[in-house]
Amino acid sequence: MTTKNKTTKAGSAKTETMEDTIKNATTASTEAMQDGFEQAVLAAGEFGEHVKANSEAVVESFTIAGQGMEAINTEITASMKTSYENGVATAQAMASAKSLQEMVELQADYAKSAMEAYFAGLTTLSGMSTTLLKNAAKPLNARAQATAEMVQGYR
Repeated sequence: MTTKNKTTKAGSAKTETMEDTIKNATTASTEAMQDGFEQAVLAAGEFGEHVKANSEAVVESFTIAGQGMEAINTEITASMKTSYENGVATAQAMASAKSLQEMVELQADYAKSAMEAYFAGLTTLSGMSTTLLKNAAKPLNARAQATAEMVQGYR
């Protein structure tokens, strides 16, 4: 009978050890799953905020682009109006010219001033376009940098 008691006690000790092992494994598994779920929720929240910030950057970029295009269109319209007015004034002056020589001089002066105005306008529009592109790209570049940093953070 003594042998039977020893076996029972040994079996009981093994059962307790097995129960402890299962309990510890279950607890560790549950904690790991909870931690993983919490990390997934945090990542989803960060991703949602990131997407929102990206959308806001696109809206900001389009707003800047729209304002820049409006300024460029205003500049083009003003240049066209000035060009038209100068052309009409030159045509009127040529119509009242007293000689062919005066007419040729008026036309030469007009051609010279028109070309100067054209190149000045082209320089202005080129500068405006460059500034527009830089300014409109800033919000998008900032978000691209933020995305790169976020991806690096998950590595």
